[in-house]
Amino acid sequence: MTSERVARSGFLRFLLLPAAALASAGCSSQPSAGADEPVRAIELREAGEILAQLSTETGKGYSNVGQLAKYEQGFPLGFRALKAGEIIAFPGATMLGESAKGSTDAVVAYDKDVPTKGGLVLLHNRTVKQMSADEFRSAPKAGK
Repeated sequence: MTSERVARSGFLRFLLLPAAALASAGCSSQPSAGADEPVRAIELREAGEILAQLSTETGKGYSNVGQLAKYEQGFPLGFRALKAGEIIAFPGATMLGESAKGSTDAVVAYDKDVPTKGGLVLLHNRTVKQMSADEFRSAPKAGK
């Protein structure tokens, strides 16, 4: 091996080792979650955190996506999904400690396809749950 090749391979190791260390440490812009957790579940959890912060700061429930823009940087996946209409939050929904209409199982937000096809929903108690379209229709709704 020539001295030039040795120097180049050392330089490559210098570049690759920190990248490998970061990757193995789990550094990511994604929220920490199970490796098999669907992206929509992560988006719903982030949407819930946005609604919780809004509720805490204003004492009021959600009314429109425009009021959530200041939370975009902290919860980019949830904000993007709400803004794009991929996740729907019920107007008036809060995530404060009290229950919505007495039920911690009230649906706060849901995947846009849930009413027709079923899918993931966010409950007032911050649980993400799979529901069929029929279950969704009969489930209590937050803010209503």
